[in-house]
Amino acid sequence: MFYYLCVVLLLATIYLIRRLVSSRFGMVIQGARSNERRMRAIGFPTFRYRLAAFVIAGTICGLAGVLLANHTGFISPATMHWTRSGDLIVMVVLGGMASPFGPFIGAVALLVLEEALPMAIRLVGSPLLGADAAVHVSEYWQIVLGPMFLLVVLFARGGIDGLLAGTRRG
Repeated sequence: MFYYLCVVLLLATIYLIRRLVSSRFGMVIQGARSNERRMRAIGFPTFRYRLAAFVIAGTICGLAGVLLANHTGFISPATMHWTRSGDLIVMVVLGGMASPFGPFIGAVALLVLEEALPMAIRLVGSPLLGADAAVHVSEYWQIVLGPMFLLVVLFARGGIDGLLAGTRRG
């Protein structure tokens, strides 16, 4: 039951963010990000819009925290170690920062790669190195993930979502 609640809340949040981004509010936020001085010059109170965006983001983060606390039953300060925020940034950049679905795609991609890369390294490394050595080498799967992440950052400007959108366009 909790899983379905999380899925419904995820879809509702993505829908809300998509609607916000395409609304006048989202256009003002995007304009303020590009050139705040110009947006103020044409009469938009950019501080209020940015404050509202910050409050919306904080509310979504609070919802995520409530779901995590409900799932684990206990929240420790160790939960928010600096590596956790690094993982979140990697997910957002990998999926694409410019779209509402990008962070979701990045999260799925990172979780799949965390599971698939060690298996792929073991599979490829077993004939070359032997089974025991391949298992040992597969513990260092992040060495393969780093260059893959770098290639996405360099060549897929909008992340995986931007790459998929470019493929759909032709």
